Amino acid sequence: MTQSDLMPQKTISLKEFIRTGKFGTIEVGKSTKQDVIDLMGENFDFGDFYETQIIKYGWYEFFYWTETEVVFAIQNDHLQFDCSNHNEMIEYENSQIKIDSWFLTVNKDITRSEIMEILTKENIEFTSERFSPNVALEHLKLKNDITIDFSDEIRTWAEDKITGEYERHEEPIAQQKDYVLNGIRLFRY
Repeated sequence: MTQSDLMPQKTISLKEFIRTGKFGTIEVGKSTKQDVIDLMGENFDFGDFYETQIIKYGWYEFFYWTETEVVFAIQNDHLQFDCSNHNEMIEYENSQIKIDSWFLTVNKDITRSEIMEILTKENIEFTSERFSPNVALEHLKLKNDITIDFSDEIRTWAEDKITGEYERHEEPIAQQKDYVLNGIRLFRY
């Protein structure tokens, strides 16, 4: 039996992350890879990108500098309902933690206008910004540097009746207010 087996399961609130920029006890720029493991558990996926590395719980990703192991980003950029395992993208639970995904609903997209309404109702200040001057897509930026980004297309999967394989279909969304949630991120380099 490990120390984590003796600890009660903690709930990590997406609402509090969006409000404060803290993911449970994890703070970008202060917390380390070990702090993430202590909070989230030892069972994670790993990505090595030389200068940076990622540990991932479901699709909640923690980026850290390889040399110092200080966390510089937290994100989930798999929030759009475009796959059969959408629950694995937004819900995560293990013996140590459970994600309270607040307004996220399995197998349902949420639009930009719905997100703006939720943020306004919760008195969470935001601005609308473009990724760059050449890109029409705008994300929402909160005072704590969290960004919420959207997709300008609906993605669906359909089975080819002849081959039995699934093909992805993309349909453009006409108005920005109807763009669908793609990701929630906090990056501080």
